[in-house]
Amino acid sequence: MIYIWYVALAVLLVYGAKFCAKNEWNDEIMSFDQTKSFLGFCAVIIAFHHISQATCAPWLNPKYIRPGLEIFVTAGYPMVAIFLFCSGFGLYKSAKAKPDFFKRFIPVRMLPVIIPAVLTTLVYVYFRYMRKMPIKVVNPFKVGGHDTLNPYIWYIPCMLLMYLLFYIGFGLLKKDWLGILVVALGTAGWIIFCIRFRYGTWWFNTAHMFLIGILVAKYEKKFFESCKKLYPIRLTITIILCLVLRYVADNAGGYYLQVNNIQWTEASGYRADLIGSIFQVLYTLAFMSLYYLLSMKLKIGNPVLRFLGKFTLELYLVHGIFIHMFGYCMIKEGIKPIYYIKDVPLFTLVVLALAIPVSFLLSLFDKKVGKALRPKKAK
Repeated sequence: MIYIWYVALAVLLVYGAKFCAKNEWNDEIMSFDQTKSFLGFCAVIIAFHHISQATCAPWLNPKYIRPGLEIFVTAGYPMVAIFLFCSGFGLYKSAKAKPDFFKRFIPVRMLPVIIPAVLTTLVYVYFRYMRKMPIKVVNPFKVGGHDTLNPYIWYIPCMLLMYLLFYIGFGLLKKDWLGILVVALGTAGWIIFCIRFRYGTWWFNTAHMFLIGILVAKYEKKFFESCKKLYPIRLTITIILCLVLRYVADNAGGYYLQVNNIQWTEASGYRADLIGSIFQVLYTLAFMSLYYLLSMKLKIGNPVLRFLGKFTLELYLVHGIFIHMFGYCMIKEGIKPIYYIKDVPLFTLVVLALAIPVSFLLSLFDKKVGKALRPKKAK
């Protein structure tokens, strides 16, 4: 029964897709419509990723493991990489096309991100209050732990930092090379900070993709034309790299402990995770390249994907609420959920059926806020 979801995801992606004939190319590869459509698909995959981590992840207590979605256990960060890549690409293109793009940039860009993050975090605060769990403010400079109130909040500070770096570099300094330098140094600083205080690797293994998006946008024509050359060979090599790097990224840390005969501890486990993160970074680059190469020949888009693409951030933040309401626990193992749905296909259906409309309604509010903050056009 669970494999119906695999079929549904395949149909969702390819329905309405158009293939380019030989010697023809998809000139709308990074168009707003195509990008939003694919990001809508990525948001759904991230939901499946978190659902799989609540049903069949290998680190779960065996009594809670329900098989079927194993392929999604490590499928989240490549999707986030695409989000950050498209964000960097889109911001650079918009900044070059709109003379007043940086006017009120910070409130216009950041508040619609902060508002849903705060609202969803309040739900998790309520969950903790309801189940008599401790509610405490996390010290970001505390080594290890980082038990945030919102389990999925990490993406928000990373995104806001990238926006701020972009504003400083391209909005205030107004030179492309300075903007690229600021984003690069800021990204490096973020990665070093996360490693220094032992944040999970998912906090930083995709941050570089924002800068990659900017660079591809700046040299878009050259990049596109270069990818046309020896296209079949490039595509074949990229597919092989994706398969190899995905496997290595998933297993490098474990192999490091085995080969060196090191017993797992919190410190050695983190070192193993860092080794895995190196290959995760490489995998995100290969995965983005594969997405770009395939998009050169395949134009995707259908009404469902376009609809989902309108509220990807909200869907990312909201779906976890329902995972914790109906999964095997609420926030931490041993904490009783609202109702435990043991059947994985039904659990998946309930999470998506509730998360999608709630996310859409929240997005309408966010859009109104963003519209109200934008500078009024002169009559």
